Amino acid sequence: MQLKSIHQIILLLGGIFFCQLSQATPASQASIDQLFKVLQIKENTQAMIKPQELKLLGLDKESYWNNIEPQLKELYKNNLSEEELQALNRFYQTPEGRSLSEKMPQLSQQTYKIVIKNMMSNSNISKGLFNMLGIQP
Repeated sequence: MQLKSIHQIILLLGGIFFCQLSQATPASQASIDQLFKVLQIKENTQAMIKPQELKLLGLDKESYWNNIEPQLKELYKNNLSEEELQALNRFYQTPEGRSLSEKMPQLSQQTYKIVIKNMMSNSNISKGLFNMLGIQP
């Protein structure tokens, strides 16, 4: 009889836990906006694209941002809960969080270059494309 009670308690606790997970609060626009501001996502995103690349696309930094901002915010909204966004916002206001937020754009950009360079080195893409992206083969 006691085992049945423990089993029922475990089932009840598990049900409460999974119920709470399934009822995560949807991300609010305010929390997304705050995270974008704290992480300087606009500035970092604009810095990732070289002016000559924007010119080829017929865009400037501001119109480029205006085109992708809604998509990026939708991405965050679809993948993060309000609780997760609030936790990220709290973290990025700590000294460690501020330090990481300053380092991550450079790390991301260097990672991107390594990945692209590796892909291009192992494909038949011309050297001209390497030059256009600013990557030394």
